[in-house]
Amino acid sequence: MRLLRLVALLALPVGVLAPLPPGLAMPPPAARAAGGDAALLRQSQARVQPFLAELESLVAIDSGSGQRQGLERMAAHLEQRLRRLGARVERHPAQPSAGEILVGHLPGRGDRAILLMVHTDTVFPKGEARRRPFRIAAGRARGPGVADAKGGVVMILQALELLRARHGRNHAPITVLFNPDEEVGSPGSARLIAELARRHAVVLSFEPSPQNGVIDSTKGIALLNLKVQGRSAHAGADPDSGRNAAVELAHQVLALQTLGDPARGTTVNWTVLRSGERPNVIPAEASATADMRYTDPPELERVREQVQRTIGRPHIPGTTTTLALTPRRPSFPRNPASEALVRQAEAIFRELQLPLPAIAMGFGTDAGHAFQPGSSSPAVLEGLGVVGGGLHSPEEWMDLGSLPARLYLVVRLLETLSALPPPTTPSPAATPGGHG
Repeated sequence: MRLLRLVALLALPVGVLAPLPPGLAMPPPAARAAGGDAALLRQSQARVQPFLAELESLVAIDSGSGQRQGLERMAAHLEQRLRRLGARVERHPAQPSAGEILVGHLPGRGDRAILLMVHTDTVFPKGEARRRPFRIAAGRARGPGVADAKGGVVMILQALELLRARHGRNHAPITVLFNPDEEVGSPGSARLIAELARRHAVVLSFEPSPQNGVIDSTKGIALLNLKVQGRSAHAGADPDSGRNAAVELAHQVLALQTLGDPARGTTVNWTVLRSGERPNVIPAEASATADMRYTDPPELERVREQVQRTIGRPHIPGTTTTLALTPRRPSFPRNPASEALVRQAEAIFRELQLPLPAIAMGFGTDAGHAFQPGSSSPAVLEGLGVVGGGLHSPEEWMDLGSLPARLYLVVRLLETLSALPPPTTPSPAATPGGHG
């Protein structure tokens, strides 16, 4: 039987799966490619209802970054689930972040261990789960964190259940990491992610995919903070004796509008400006913050030097401007080890006669902390979570029709990763610099 026709037939009895919006439906049935696993596809389809039930229960938990109570509820649920899968579970503090990092160890055979990771925090305020509860309409599930990244959490759990049902413990050793602070740059979990990554041959990260594909590179993130010191004065009686920090800041920000370099994939956007508290006082202080995204690490130093040259030429005499450039998350660039994983995943999707685009994303993820510059180990692949969009907004959604194929992909990856060539260079001892 053709595998894609099987997808369509299997979908019919599942009442929750409403028709997909135009352009989101899977391609028409095509001839089965060699090596496809019809049994796994049936098993993946059978997992759709349990997947959605578990996802609904997690979306109902407010777990925004810093919301300790909700993050603990997430951790308690996930610890129980990992133990049911036969994992030995550890909890690690995520200070200075709220919540704890959950690490589960599933024993297996061989020495090419696999790390699966995704975050449990969201960007939404407390009460959002009640205001916008989980719902399904027109082939999409909606709710806070439904794709980013609670869908990825459930993808890991359901894929591991499928793997265990098919093979017991006859698979590579697997470690699962759930961290509570990715949305704020992983300040409390970056070191542990890097440490665990160095012990594994492969790292699979489960952020959502904007298409039915995978992510083979992400940007690094840094923050630029300008502070201007001037002198206050009465805005009406004696303004000339002041040194207006707000006006100086405006001049500097305008002069620094071209810090980005599209050819290098670097963007710098000024996003937060602050100055003054009273309208009748010339402000003595002002500050601005910019979001920097980059692919090449040397861009950090180029931007730093350009800013220092610019702010060294004040527009208002008597004002002083200083810069703090803070790396928040390293980049995850395209690299040969990750491209080998992409090819492995593409071959699996060809079993379903589906394309698998490899996408470069402008956001930063924990894949940047797992990636080890200068080493071919571990091989890192991002974007293995659900297909979704509208991230960080009330319009966030997850595509239902893609779930069976995504589960199929993850399980087959776990089954076939031993076919990848072994690493050829040792892992470095140092953790990647910078986190956020």
